[in-house]
Amino acid sequence: MKAHAQRTARLQLIASMLEGQSWQQAMTKADLSIGRSTAYRLVQLARDPERSERPFLDDRHGHPYKLTEPMRRWIVEYCRQHPGVYSSQVKAELQAQFGLEVSRGHINRVRAEEGVTAPWRGRAKKTAERQTLLEQADFDGSQVSSRVFAKAPLLPTSFFPLL
Repeated sequence: MKAHAQRTARLQLIASMLEGQSWQQAMTKADLSIGRSTAYRLVQLARDPERSERPFLDDRHGHPYKLTEPMRRWIVEYCRQHPGVYSSQVKAELQAQFGLEVSRGHINRVRAEEGVTAPWRGRAKKTAERQTLLEQADFDGSQVSSRVFAKAPLLPTSFFPLL
């Protein structure tokens, strides 16, 4: 919510304009500095019972919050119950559970804020495979050369004059 003083000033502006004052008089009386179109937009929003609280949201210009606190808690709980779950899977579950379309980036931001990020698996898998190969390799030179140099092009003997 906006600061209390600004909320009060906006309410006063809306009340003055609904009483029939011009937007300049209402703006001066409410001690606000806003434009004509903004003043009339606030009055129009105030007349609509479904959208009347929008002028008082946190600088979102009428856009509602997609991930409310209960949904954020659900994401955190789901990620803790399913460690290593991808954000695309969380996105699909959010769509199925709440009918809500949220980007993977926004889900990742929520996960990072709560410390429930998915472990990155790309590098760890390659490192484990390399370690396994090194442990299996016989260092007498026969297996290392057959694995490492199997795809290396053969060079003519003229490149090795000292051999």
